[in-house]
Amino acid sequence: MGTGAGPAPKAPLADVLPVVLVKLVLHPLAVWALGRGAIALGLPLAPSALAVIVLVAALPSASNVSMLAERFGADNGRIARIILWTTVAAFFTFPVAVGALR
Repeated sequence: MGTGAGPAPKAPLADVLPVVLVKLVLHPLAVWALGRGAIALGLPLAPSALAVIVLVAALPSASNVSMLAERFGADNGRIARIILWTTVAAFFTFPVAVGALR
């Protein structure tokens, strides 16, 4: 029996960093852009309502995602790391989103 013939495991943060960036940066930006586009097309959406929608998009991943991942057979460990790191990173990104929407 050999030892460790498989690929080296990724660092926990490197495994989830792209997802964290998409969730906390690209997702709120996409929601903001879609909201501005909808307003430009005539949707009666107040700026304060758009700000609320964007801030909800800027929140970290919900903990119930882990339960859904387990139910559907996804990598629950990776999902747990995504929840952890989006929560940690949101301490820094959420205030930036609030400030940008003032």
